[in-house]
Amino acid sequence: MRKYCIALSFLLLSLMAGVFTLALTNRLHTSWAPQPQPAHAAEFLRLNIPAVTHGFEKTSQLPNGDLFLLPDPMQMAVTDAPEGTKVFPISYESFGGDSQSIGALPGTAPQGLASSAPNSKVLAKTCSESIWDGNFVLAATQGTTGDTVRFFLEKSDGSKGPELALFTIKTNGVEVTQLHSELMFFVNNRYANGPSTHQGDLIAYATSAGESGMRTNLLTFSWPMLGFSELQGCFRVGIEIARGDNFGTTSVVVTDIVVNRNRVTGDENNTGAGLLRSLRGGFPTGFPCKAECPFTPDPPLPPLPPVPNNGQGGGDQCNAICYRSPQYFKLNLDRLPHGTVLIAGMNGNHPVSTTNKRVMGMALAGGYTPTQKFNQEFTAAQLNALLAGGDGSSKLFYAMEGKLSCYNLKFEDITLTSGVTLSPDSQLKELYQQARLSIANNSIADQIELTKIFDQINGNNPLGVCNYLW
Repeated sequence: MRKYCIALSFLLLSLMAGVFTLALTNRLHTSWAPQPQPAHAAEFLRLNIPAVTHGFEKTSQLPNGDLFLLPDPMQMAVTDAPEGTKVFPISYESFGGDSQSIGALPGTAPQGLASSAPNSKVLAKTCSESIWDGNFVLAATQGTTGDTVRFFLEKSDGSKGPELALFTIKTNGVEVTQLHSELMFFVNNRYANGPSTHQGDLIAYATSAGESGMRTNLLTFSWPMLGFSELQGCFRVGIEIARGDNFGTTSVVVTDIVVNRNRVTGDENNTGAGLLRSLRGGFPTGFPCKAECPFTPDPPLPPLPPVPNNGQGGGDQCNAICYRSPQYFKLNLDRLPHGTVLIAGMNGNHPVSTTNKRVMGMALAGGYTPTQKFNQEFTAAQLNALLAGGDGSSKLFYAMEGKLSCYNLKFEDITLTSGVTLSPDSQLKELYQQARLSIANNSIADQIELTKIFDQINGNNPLGVCNYLW
């Protein structure tokens, strides 16, 4: 019996020691283990908005003058983008039509801003501008009823400015929940004449928006021209998309913003035809506001060498832009131009922000497979397009209208699986279009042929010099 009691005592002591050791171990682990870190802000996104201004020549049909595309687009930045936020190009897949069919001006290439994460807010702002009019389209998928889209102004110092409008997503359209009393609002009426739409009205969806659900017709804000209006002056323009509880996507496409410019010497000699009625006679270019921004611009890349011409000629002329190599961009990941690029096999074949250094580095590094080699060259080509001004830039527009022969390319005619034949006489934009199509169709054969052409254009010089082939 005594031996049994001693054995039992040892057993109890061992159990107590084990419990103590386990408790101490857990306490130490809890004290010294790394604690959960706050979620990092999502990618920094930037979208380009075509900026247009009224020209000098006026007619009875256009009493304020025609609209002219300015060389530099208005940039809008999302500095804290939650998951599910994206900037996308306009296409039949992404928005149910090309840019012009949704109401954009000819020769412009607007982008869309979309938010998908439930219970999130996306806030985008521009630098300070003086506004005349604004044109946009709203779209939403199922699961977005109750979402809101807010347009507002912010003073140049960052303090609160006037609220412009609040739109609430409904099952069959968009409700004008709030509207500034001095702001005129029109549906499918860019010229802002005739009956306007008012606070409380429902704007019915007009047609399919592809992946974006259903979309409205073109919506137009018409600014008051009275000098004493609180909407007159230099403001940052802001857009906020507020999502509800359910899964879905709400999107905004700002097709263009009409801005005020001051006349400076020589503006009457500005070339080009107006976008509404092809009027000429020049247009003002003097910036009336101090360019104060809510986001810090990145350090500029080294100055570009001179290009063959100023990019203002017709499509038959060689309005070539500067092309740099994938190796150059790989060495400068911290200073890539802001925007989005399409990379085969990445992000579900949706555009990727150039601020995503990991993905950009992988794409620009290339590899052994045909798709890796294609991604290396096509990513560099898209970065070169962004450096030339990106969508909405007249310089890039004229370059895209030009021929591949402008770059003195040497290759035999290539017939792709899409049925399109590329030759040195093909337009530059056709090369980019077929590259995007090869990603959508996962056509490896086409990617192999397209890689050869992009490799000639981009070159392989790691220095920051343009790869002119002549």
